[in-house]
Amino acid sequence: MSVLIRWPGRLGFWWHTRPASETVRETVRLHCAQAWSEYAAVLYLGRQGVSYEVPGRRRDGTRRRKRPLRWLARLVVVASDAVLTSVLLLPVLLTLLVLEVLDGVGTVDAKSWEFGQPRLVLAGGPETHAVALGDHLRRERHDLWLVWSGTRVAVVAADVNRSPRVLWQADDAAEHDIAPSSGAIEFADGSTVSFVPSDAELDRLREYDDRP
Repeated sequence: MSVLIRWPGRLGFWWHTRPASETVRETVRLHCAQAWSEYAAVLYLGRQGVSYEVPGRRRDGTRRRKRPLRWLARLVVVASDAVLTSVLLLPVLLTLLVLEVLDGVGTVDAKSWEFGQPRLVLAGGPETHAVALGDHLRRERHDLWLVWSGTRVAVVAADVNRSPRVLWQADDAAEHDIAPSSGAIEFADGSTVSFVPSDAELDRLREYDDRP
């Protein structure tokens, strides 16, 4: 059950998706706008894993041929832990889902649980913007926010218990194609970051003309 300690919003292979806090959104916006001296748009990403599609890297970002036996042992432990937790808690989640369908639960939203961790998918060469972004994020365990302006783009960690902290930032945003409604960032060096925006964030993007 150790995964419950490392990831409070996780039950085995099931992940809890929480709605964005508008108070935290505005705190993140103010933090970046003051630092950058310009308006900052803010998109809620939530808790995300990172998946690499990069030569010389494994999916989890570790370098290939570096301590392969240690990496394999860690993979077996993590997989066994997740499988055990999923098997034990699957009946609970199925019960919640049935009750949600029958409208029998007042405050528990079973549909806020999804199978598989939300991930930022990175693709590109070893020394690119996307890989630098991933290397700064892959051990982060707090809610993530994508923030951008006319000149800068950043990923910030912040939640109701944590002040904004910039994990990664690029000062040449005008050179990159930032398409939040498509869940994609295409950097000038050819690397990309892909993600799946929540329905609530897509609604905000439409309402605020891609500048939420």
